[in-house]
Amino acid sequence: ARMSRRYEEEQKELAEKIKALRAEIDKQSSQSMTTDLFISLVRKYTRARKLTPRMLNELIEKIEVFNAEKIDGVWEQRLRIHYNCVGVSEIPELIPLPAPEVSVNTRKGVVVNYAPSTIAG
Repeated sequence: ARMSRRYEEEQKELAEKIKALRAEIDKQSSQSMTTDLFISLVRKYTRARKLTPRMLNELIEKIEVFNAEKIDGVWEQRLRIHYNCVGVSEIPELIPLPAPEVSVNTRKGVVVNYAPSTIAG
């Protein structure tokens, strides 16, 4: 009876481990599909010359806007972009990227400069 009980407990533990591993496989598979979907969306717009509302809706889930701060006499404001399917994207620093020179005058006295999220914090 004791061996039978131990065997049943072991079978129950193994069944739970199998269930957890299958859930992890499903999660990884789902993430892979959403990443593939995002890549296909990005490829769709690689030659775009103008940013449209449709592009924004397909590519971006939300944009976090932080308070503007005056640093060295210049107002700076951080944004964090959450993309659909992949979230906040971090660009690995395997190859150093040139410093981006993207500035947008949004309103009088406010200039928005792009900085990768690792710099923006």
